[in-house]
Amino acid sequence: MSEKQGVDSSILTLATGFFLIVIKLGQKLGHKTTITNMKKLLVLSLLFTVACSSSSEETVVKDITSTTNTVKEADIEKKDSQEISEDNEIVKALKEASEEAKKCINDKWPNGVKTVLGGYTPNENEMGLIYDCFDGAGDNNFILEKQGRDEEWRAMWEGKCEGTGPVMFNNSPMNIEDINFLMPYGQIVGGHITPIDHMYFYSLEGEGGREAYEVFAIQDAFIFNIETREIGVESQQKQETDYRLDMVHTCTFGSYFDLVTKLSPELEKKWKENRNQNGDFTGVYVKAGEVIGYVGEQSLDFGVYNYNNPLDFINPEAYESLEPWKIYTDDPFLYFPDNIKKDLLKKMMRRAKPRIGRINYDVDGTLSGNWFEVGTNYYEGIDRSKYWDGHLSFSLNDIDPTYWQIGIGFLEVYKNTFIIQGDPTPLEVKVGSGKQIYELFNFRMFVENNPEKDWFREPYEENDILSIALGNAVEGYVMLELIDTRLLQLEVFFNVEREEIKDFTNQSRTYER
Repeated sequence: MSEKQGVDSSILTLATGFFLIVIKLGQKLGHKTTITNMKKLLVLSLLFTVACSSSSEETVVKDITSTTNTVKEADIEKKDSQEISEDNEIVKALKEASEEAKKCINDKWPNGVKTVLGGYTPNENEMGLIYDCFDGAGDNNFILEKQGRDEEWRAMWEGKCEGTGPVMFNNSPMNIEDINFLMPYGQIVGGHITPIDHMYFYSLEGEGGREAYEVFAIQDAFIFNIETREIGVESQQKQETDYRLDMVHTCTFGSYFDLVTKLSPELEKKWKENRNQNGDFTGVYVKAGEVIGYVGEQSLDFGVYNYNNPLDFINPEAYESLEPWKIYTDDPFLYFPDNIKKDLLKKMMRRAKPRIGRINYDVDGTLSGNWFEVGTNYYEGIDRSKYWDGHLSFSLNDIDPTYWQIGIGFLEVYKNTFIIQGDPTPLEVKVGSGKQIYELFNFRMFVENNPEKDWFREPYEENDILSIALGNAVEGYVMLELIDTRLLQLEVFFNVEREEIKDFTNQSRTYER
């Protein structure tokens, strides 16, 4: 699937690092920071996106309305801030940058240097690109200070929300008649090496272009973050602008949209008007059912997060500095009214329960779940333009959970996900099991009861049953050994016969939880 079709770009959403290169004299987002080399500091936050829940569709939350179910409808208090403008620091940095760094930026973002020097303020994705080029060129003019991302994240809505706990949603994110099909949490594709923490709303194609379909606020909300994306996360190439919207419905329960192709005129106006003296967005309130944007020619990403109910990841701190929301992923079908839930489930391509899918496959002392190459800074990675490079995962396929799949981050994007075949299963491999070899198979999705149908492009019908089919040949092999409870050695072999694989070579890699 292409970025236009949504999986890669949502992926865009893919959020990368919420590194803060601090340029503050006081407080930002309610978190006190330390001044370090004031001349050379810059704010850097690169967000992407992917997650899930293990809740069953039959589970119904009954008492969620006991807490306040709306956010404040009051004017947003302007923050008293002494922050130094980050765009000025970027300009200074680019003027002093090496020719190598400038060339890198312009290669990935045509005329990017000139654009910024001309007064344009880079968004988070563009800031990440700039920083990576500085880093790659050895321009060590910046001091990086990592902040507690979860604290920073929550501080963005602190004092502007009301109540705690989840709420029932008022309406679907899109008109039901505009939805072709839904894809669940838990996919592994492209830069999403660990199971994706959001679902996909795929609209009907071929009608109306990029702004064909309305996107609605599912409940009263405070939108605390709106980001633009003009550079593809995986491609690092210029693309048409799309938007990410993060919001909370209470102080501990939120949702997000990504790949919105256009903001509604009302929201765009509020977005431009609600700024502090440094130009930073301070947030806006929206009402349930309000049109907040449009989508077309690609999927709409949608995720729900319950900040009082973390999933059981072995090392939740591994995600904190980059995507702190991930571990709080919740099942949206728990919160839609029965009639809307029923209509949405008719569009859902996954038939297995839970219908939303899942992302948390970590089982300590086994292969199952997410791993990170030793020395690559866990989920955040080292190179924010390819943060997933050190990621590895073993999970059940999101459409057919009878198959185990593997995501291998250091392989070529879109050639890094396979169905694995072999015994024992990842859940059965323990310390002391010795070296295991799995066959790697490519796979495709198809409509089981109508194999001639193009499931992705043709209109979805309620009786369509999506299945996966393995390729006809083994693509390669993976050898691995669980050498300690949370330590794994792995090597991938292509273009060899199985009998030729005797032991690990100097190409093997070591992973940890």
